[in-house]
Amino acid sequence: MDFGDLITWTIKLFHDRPNILRRYQEQFTHILVDEFQDTNFAQYELIKLLFPPKNLTKTQGRSLTVVGDDSQSIYKFRGAAISNILQFQEDFPETQMVTLIENYRSDQAILDPAYKLISNNNPDTLEYKLGISKKLMSQIKKTGQTPEIAELETLEDEVDFVITKIIDLLAKEPQYTYKDFAILARANNHLD
Repeated sequence: MDFGDLITWTIKLFHDRPNILRRYQEQFTHILVDEFQDTNFAQYELIKLLFPPKNLTKTQGRSLTVVGDDSQSIYKFRGAAISNILQFQEDFPETQMVTLIENYRSDQAILDPAYKLISNNNPDTLEYKLGISKKLMSQIKKTGQTPEIAELETLEDEVDFVITKIIDLLAKEPQYTYKDFAILARANNHLD
């Protein structure tokens, strides 16, 4: 069985054997789903079976917390549905939404251009649809170097730019070697 089979067969088991479902509902009194933005339809169905939204009177003493950020969604190709977040609010109307905007990892020089870039996804973002602010505010007192954004015409221009940048930095900062540099790409085949 693969991961999808595990979810599918668990849902089938819970539908076919309500006594087993009840046992797991009683066992898991507090449920936390992290990375909720990356759940697919079946995974959300499993969550709703374990914590039924239609019968909240039976959920006394139980809690369900989901944590999700559509800006971090990476599994759409696997069926992840941002709509689960919007549907969650409909399924659980008593939900209290908390927006976390304090950032303890990056300074504002990184957060501002990242926010500007992500804003290009409007009107398809939860921030836009829900009328909330997700503009992160740095809680770090130090300020770092402002990121440089380079727009290049071709892949070859991009490769030349990166190589030249590394060589220039090595010349200016002799304490660095090639092992001090990392090149991040969306997929391994992009590094070819």
